[in-house]
Amino acid sequence: MSDQSRMIGFPPGEGDTPPPLAQRLSQERIDAYAEASGDHNPIHLDPAFAKAVGLPSTIAHGLLTLGAACSEVELWAGQMGWAARVSCRFAAPVPAGQLLSGSPRVVETKPELVVVELDAVAESNERVLSKARLELRPL
Repeated sequence: MSDQSRMIGFPPGEGDTPPPLAQRLSQERIDAYAEASGDHNPIHLDPAFAKAVGLPSTIAHGLLTLGAACSEVELWAGQMGWAARVSCRFAAPVPAGQLLSGSPRVVETKPELVVVELDAVAESNERVLSKARLELRPL
């Protein structure tokens, strides 16, 4: 991410917006998250099991999906702000290997708070996160 796509002050100025979301949730990334979180549910790790229960493939953990979506906004905030609160609605699972995309938008700006909202879609064009909301506070 270039310095030009980072928040330059808190709160951000008009037109200072987070970059588009683009995060691929590879099986390797899902495996690493399973190891770090201790969530070894086979729907995330075993393709045969995932298919046997009706999924197209293994799927990313919900919190991995949310974290990936938030990471672009957190990189944008850089040294200016931190994510004090995060929320979303998990609308659909993300099959392994899919690219998440979305357009974060600043919806509220105050001296002590910036609210960013986004919806995330998978490569299949299915909305996977809706009403995702990050509340940034100044550092």
